[in-house]
Amino acid sequence: MTESVEADEHRVAWFVVMGAYGEIMLRFQLLELSYSSILAMRLKNGTTLDQGMAKVAGWDSQTGGRLVGVLGLPDDLKIEGHKAVNTRNHLAHRFLRDRAPYLHDANFCDHVASELAQVAARLDEFEERLDAYKENLGIVDLTDEELKEMGLAEPPDPAEWFFPAHGSNP
Repeated sequence: MTESVEADEHRVAWFVVMGAYGEIMLRFQLLELSYSSILAMRLKNGTTLDQGMAKVAGWDSQTGGRLVGVLGLPDDLKIEGHKAVNTRNHLAHRFLRDRAPYLHDANFCDHVASELAQVAARLDEFEERLDAYKENLGIVDLTDEELKEMGLAEPPDPAEWFFPAHGSNP
């Protein structure tokens, strides 16, 4: 019976690590949307929604470091932005891989979860400062009603995301 309890503790610890990792990576992706909102403020007056969305699609293909470099952020925020990019890159390319040989140990998983919690706390601080900066620029989040009026309240059908050309598998 003791073995099953230890296995359950490991599964929980593993789940916490993977959940925390997934949340943080999603937050880094959403952070890039904040960068796009800052860039969108610079679009010329008269830019249509379609033209603006085409610009956003282009920004989506840029690296996070390049985006941070062209946002016009104050120096301290720009430095933090680059730190965030480097942290995201480390998480994406090395963090789990370097720890994978040891993730069989529930105690080590707890340590890794603690590391991820520290990253989340730093990300909280950066997002708060970036949000304040955006607010000073006059950037406000769209309301649900505004999204509905723009036809953007509902996500597209996932089949259209993966198979846009003719709705069938490649």
